[in-house]
Amino acid sequence: MKVIGFTGNYGAEEQTPQCYLMADSSILYTGRSFFLPDFAERFVATPSIVVRTGRLGKYIAPKFAHRYWDAFTAGVSVHAQQGDDARLTALDRAFDGAAMVGDWVDVASVDDAASTPVVIMVNGEVVSQYSLADMHCHIDELLAGVSTRCSIKMGDLLFTGDAGQGHVLSPGDQITAHIGDKQILDVRVKL
Repeated sequence: MKVIGFTGNYGAEEQTPQCYLMADSSILYTGRSFFLPDFAERFVATPSIVVRTGRLGKYIAPKFAHRYWDAFTAGVSVHAQQGDDARLTALDRAFDGAAMVGDWVDVASVDDAASTPVVIMVNGEVVSQYSLADMHCHIDELLAGVSTRCSIKMGDLLFTGDAGQGHVLSPGDQITAHIGDKQILDVRVKL
């Protein structure tokens, strides 16, 4: 399984979104705590919609890409920052727990869920609100683009881009997400 992340805000006129890879040990599922590591000055959490692939594929045409993902959820990608240096290395994004993932919503139920906003909050304050319908083509283009470089396998996760502004994490922060009235993500930040 691969964890593939993209930078850039949804709807931005970015020509080529930047891609990064994370280790499978980076995945932190809902209900667990995120422990702030001590190797950087600060850690920034960026909300995202995450999709899970359900088929093997290579060189997927964008018009068929929707057939290759079977579930979605809210996620948060965390990266380390040193001082004022904005440059990130691969390990600044790929450390243990850096990919927070909520409970999965099956695409078979997308008819109802597609227009329902995925709301991501930090300490009760909304930091992102997107519906799957807003970004369906965006997801298909990203998946098709990745498949030209590497095979997509069942269970791969795609963090589809920055769905809001980053938040510098502090001990005691609580990251939650909802689809409608169902909570799908709950992570507490600890030292």
